[in-house]
Amino acid sequence: MNITFFTTSTLSDIQETQFKCIQKFFPNSKHYIIDGRFGWFLVWYKWLDVAKDIKSDWYIYIDEDCFVTSNKEILNHIEYMQKNDIDISGCPDGFHEYRSGNNIALNSFFMIMNKRCIDFWHSRDRNNLPQFKPEWLEEYPYKKTNIARYEYNMEFGSTGKPFHLIYKDGTEPYYDFMWVLKDFGAKFYYLEPSFGEKYKTTNLLNNTVMHMWHQRERWSNNIVSTLHDISNKSRYDNIIVELKTLLGE
Repeated sequence: MNITFFTTSTLSDIQETQFKCIQKFFPNSKHYIIDGRFGWFLVWYKWLDVAKDIKSDWYIYIDEDCFVTSNKEILNHIEYMQKNDIDISGCPDGFHEYRSGNNIALNSFFMIMNKRCIDFWHSRDRNNLPQFKPEWLEEYPYKKTNIARYEYNMEFGSTGKPFHLIYKDGTEPYYDFMWVLKDFGAKFYYLEPSFGEKYKTTNLLNNTVMHMWHQRERWSNNIVSTLHDISNKSRYDNIIVELKTLLGE
């Protein structure tokens, strides 16, 4: 099975550790790093341009502050996706501790998808992108620990407009990608998020995928979230130590 990874990165120390984790558990996979240091929300879409010309059975987009600690659960879920004709899987963007966005969209910190998703995006007219539709709403299947918000008429990141002209609280500029997939009839699977108490992470797939959040405040000596009880720098320092032990360093 050919699996290809993509990360839009600030090229941080965290990225190095994340890259090594993917190398350890998916040694036969390629991992493409897109320079995301400038113009973050427009840069996000560049990985799709790279993916367009790459032949792979499956594509995994993963944020640089999201770490994989095993391959078993991911491979098992991909097998489930294959058997059930699922096009894309990921964490809902609402109703869990860190996010109160639209739960019908996926938060892009970890997404598994097939080639159809890449092709859907590139076959769509950028001047005629769909907006969110009420008929796409479905009940959140897990315990709700936060709220969700819905915007039905707005522009997101792929329009090329300045960020301050397109952003609304609770949304993400990459929602364009989600609504294109929904409009084409792609089959979504919503992975259940769990809250990791140790590092205050959002975890997926039996805690083998851990997303840290607040990566842009990596070096902050302050507590940056009401969910946290230590400084953000300490959170990251601690998980990096644990991951390096896992890597045998």
